[in-house]
Amino acid sequence: MKTFRPVYVREFKCDGKACYSRCCRDWKISVDEDTRQKYLNLPDDEREDFFRHVTDENSIRPTNSGACPFLNDELLCNLQLKRGEEFLPAVCQSFPRVTYKLDDETFLQAMTLTCPVAAIEILLRDEPITFETVDGVNARLVFDFTKKLSRPVKEFLFVQQKAIEILQRRDLSINRRLKRLCRIFGEKSVPVHFDSESNAAALAEIFGETYDAGLTVDKKTRLIESYLVARKNVLTQMYENFSTVAENWLVNEFVMRLYPCAFVGDDSFNCRVFVTTFRLAEFAAMLTALARGRLTVEILLEMLCALDDKLAHSTGGMEAIKAFAALHESEVFAALMLDD
Repeated sequence: MKTFRPVYVREFKCDGKACYSRCCRDWKISVDEDTRQKYLNLPDDEREDFFRHVTDENSIRPTNSGACPFLNDELLCNLQLKRGEEFLPAVCQSFPRVTYKLDDETFLQAMTLTCPVAAIEILLRDEPITFETVDGVNARLVFDFTKKLSRPVKEFLFVQQKAIEILQRRDLSINRRLKRLCRIFGEKSVPVHFDSESNAAALAEIFGETYDAGLTVDKKTRLIESYLVARKNVLTQMYENFSTVAENWLVNEFVMRLYPCAFVGDDSFNCRVFVTTFRLAEFAAMLTALARGRLTVEILLEMLCALDDKLAHSTGGMEAIKAFAALHESEVFAALMLDD
């Protein structure tokens, strides 16, 4: 068996103190059957100490503060300290790694930006992200993608490689890379002129759905107006300071969600979802810069982690993006692809 992955997967080291053990708070942690059986075979006192924190639905019951009951004052996991990593629930052992089975012999592994330590490892690289193929599969939690893959595995990996090469073309602006990617994947609705007002209205709508902001018409109008006034200067500054962050985000997102096979639909539809998601990240970064009066790398990473959390744990945002991308003849979507 072989696993294709970015090198940062191998280099990642969990550090709960660096992120205040964010993944151990306010998330539902399921207890898989393998972990359940391991604890059932322990002595009575250890078995009871574990299962008194497990609900009837086989998830770990959080404390009143929302933290995992096994998280200690030093932000370390008592389960891992006492029994080792193999006694963690599969989701805890795997996170922030995401592992997909492509066929019986081929796997793909990446990492989610929901983890702040992973986000630093991925986004703050000066050199382009590189990849490796390793023997075996070092993961207990594996998502079976064999029935969702719309093309042979070798062809899928080849397509991913070619897309990554485009996204890492530093002789081109980010927007020109996206435009080229869209054309390769069959997207034809690329307009001659960029429509900033349609762009702003579309992004404000998706932003409201993603963050469940409940935007009134007045709030949405003010949001659009602020965006349009500051857009050119703020975006110019963002790309002067954070172009490699944008590139690394794009590469990680493309690999981690298995584009162009991420969602049901053809390559063109998946490409539109990909581009729209990036424009949402760009829009959120700009709003953050306006709200805080500046955009440091720390603020940007915090925002991107929060957005990834929203897209991973809330269906509203991604459904809004997919619904918008489905309007494949829309000049509104097409505007999201051009901004040079």
